[in-house]
Amino acid sequence: MLRERTNKNIFSCIFFKRERTKVSYMVISDLPGSYRSEIDKEIRKLIPRNKNPWEVYGIIWDFLERGGKRFRPALCLLCAESVRGKREDALPAATCIELFHNFTLIHDDIEDDSKMRRGKPCLHIMHGLPLAINAGDGLFMMSWKAILESRLPVRKQLEVQERLHRTFTAVLEGQAVELRWLREKRWNITEENYLEMARGKTGALIAGSCEVGGLAGGASAAQAKMLYEFGMAVGLAFQVQDDILNLVGKEEEYKKEIGGDITEGKRTLMVLHTLKKAAPEEKQYIIKTLDSHTGRQEEIGKVVAIMEKYGSIAYAKRIAKKMVVDAKRGVMALPATQARERLLALADFLIERKV
Repeated sequence: MLRERTNKNIFSCIFFKRERTKVSYMVISDLPGSYRSEIDKEIRKLIPRNKNPWEVYGIIWDFLERGGKRFRPALCLLCAESVRGKREDALPAATCIELFHNFTLIHDDIEDDSKMRRGKPCLHIMHGLPLAINAGDGLFMMSWKAILESRLPVRKQLEVQERLHRTFTAVLEGQAVELRWLREKRWNITEENYLEMARGKTGALIAGSCEVGGLAGGASAAQAKMLYEFGMAVGLAFQVQDDILNLVGKEEEYKKEIGGDITEGKRTLMVLHTLKKAAPEEKQYIIKTLDSHTGRQEEIGKVVAIMEKYGSIAYAKRIAKKMVVDAKRGVMALPATQARERLLALADFLIERKV
């Protein structure tokens, strides 16, 4: 059984009641309930726990057992239910998305030379670069196996596969853009450039999760488009919040190294905002520090302090909140179901999360 994290997942302990336009949160146990258990059950069917060779399946399970939020597949299932569809019809797509996401994390950690993932050393640190790459490849293969087992009508299944392929391609392209910035040490980047990159790298997979969930549940073309746009806005807000947590989060909650984005030289919304506002010597220091890929906490702390001086972290939080407000408008046109209300609550929670 996949190991539960201390906080279970980001959906755990969320419930809400509406008082006019205000949403308040109340604590309950494990809101998504069977969403996570159904996804985990599908993963265990696709990837046997004790299958040989260990160098493939043992390493994959090392990664999967670390937990994970599972919010992308849960979004997929929620979106199927939000159009009055059956969540079991969306389960293969949801599982495909979760396995693809884990594949990208393994390879992203290699590309970024990250040190920690989900509270443990990254796979390439623990098992070496070749085996980590191979394990990621294995998860990519298993992701397509998941969708091939869908029992949707052939035409609908092909439509879902086409949308997933488009989604996965956008993730690949967004990652490539960011890697090019780092390789070429490019700093003539605007906030819109950053958001366009993030639409591919992060937003596309969340948008695709919502879209294919809706399609599997029988959404109309207009509903599928709205769910895609909702997911894209939520995905961008999620990325901005992730960038914030990387600077000011708590490592025991965030489960990754704090300040890692500075070490990796990431061009984030906060970095770009600060570079527009900072004095010339401060701007020069930020660029020099990020290009050096330093791990020294003193230097990282100084960069964060400059960001705070110019209100860049607060600015990023405002941008994320506006994205969520905009995202929620279209969802209100969906049928008034519990699934719709959970989507709205989740959109709010994502920008308040600590993990």
